[in-house]
Amino acid sequence: MNDTHPHGAPPGQRTPLHILIFYGGVAILLGGLVAAALIYIFAADDGGSDPAGEIASGRVYEYNLERIGGMAAVYAARLNRWLAGLWHGRPLAYTVAVLSIAIALVCFCVARMVFVRLPIEPDDGHKS
Repeated sequence: MNDTHPHGAPPGQRTPLHILIFYGGVAILLGGLVAAALIYIFAADDGGSDPAGEIASGRVYEYNLERIGGMAAVYAARLNRWLAGLWHGRPLAYTVAVLSIAIALVCFCVARMVFVRLPIEPDDGHKS
């Protein structure tokens, strides 16, 4: 039997940091994609209309908003409605999937940056 650690480290030695970060990224990726799939499956289709959303996206509302705050206020209101829509129903599943992929990629990049190769000992021809 071989009593070495799966990554070549002795049994009493701790697991290297880059491996822990990499496995954390894998766990985040898998957990996020499973959660996104479950949200997508169980999310209700929003077939009904939202009266407040219809008022907020109306031309009169945007005209009044432009008169009060300018075009920047209109664009800010549109961005706010779009961001609010990402956190309900099936768009939430896409949001969770994209966020989990992005966070996992950050973990993989950090693990790659933390990884430091050990210098190779020079071979002076002696075999021990």
